Amino acid sequence: MVLGACGDTLPTGSGATGLRDALNFTTNSLPVAYAGERYEAPLTVAGGAGPYTVRLASGTLPPGVTLSGQRLTGTPTKTGAYTFTLETADANLSSKVREYTLNVNELPALAVRPQLPTGELRGETRIPLNITAPRTVRAARVTWELPEGVTVTRVQPADAAGVLFWKVTGRTLTVDLGFKSVPANGTRVALVALKPEKVVKLDTTRFAFEARDGTGKLLAEQKLPAPPAPAPTAAPAPATAPATSGTSTTAPASSTTPPPAPAAKPATTTPNPTTPAAPSTPNPTPPATPGSGGGQ
Repeated sequence: MVLGACGDTLPTGSGATGLRDALNFTTNSLPVAYAGERYEAPLTVAGGAGPYTVRLASGTLPPGVTLSGQRLTGTPTKTGAYTFTLETADANLSSKVREYTLNVNELPALAVRPQLPTGELRGETRIPLNITAPRTVRAARVTWELPEGVTVTRVQPADAAGVLFWKVTGRTLTVDLGFKSVPANGTRVALVALKPEKVVKLDTTRFAFEARDGTGKLLAEQKLPAPPAPAPTAAPAPATAPATSGTSTTAPASSTTPPPAPAAKPATTTPNPTTPAAPSTPNPTPPATPGSGGGQ
């Protein structure tokens, strides 16, 4: 009975046999593949009696992908949806078939981005840094200018374990990452612990990254946007003397008024040397009038 519970074949009086669980594929679906990116997906089988074999029974695998043992491996070269049937067999020559569809999509742009919380940051929170379409990336640098009052308490490696260095200068966090092997698409490469002094909403308007391969070749980058230009300063308006009640204010003379013309010099009379001066005529003395009492 113990052996029967394990699934081994047991002889019975009637010649019937008790068997293991039925042979079956336990891989229900295949992960999405990307054109130009290395792909690998295991095919798991259970039941029956090992060892197992898996073969392509019908259909077509994506160009660049092959079936090796119980794994689909390779680098897809063409996008599309590929449907095929796989067959597995065990040591007892039992077999089972299953149909699969493998979708090959266009490879998205290589990027490293933080996975921001949906709401506001109210307490210490770990923010994942995720990598998309890593291709042949082996190193990355992240620069993030954080909001005022947000403190970085820790940065640690995540699923893609490797080398990690980080520093904070002012409000700017810099993280350098090195990978032992190329991480898978969508992998968390680091966790950034942030602690706000007050409720704050995170954003990536001041976020930048660069990614390089094993030779140092730049694969992708996103630069920090240029800081906004300062607003022009308006020239101050001329001061105006406040009006006094009952007093009229006379505007000062314009500085552009031309100066008054100089006064004309008085005319100088010059005697004519050719014309003799008129002689002076003495005033005649009137004759005396005889008095009434005078002698003969």
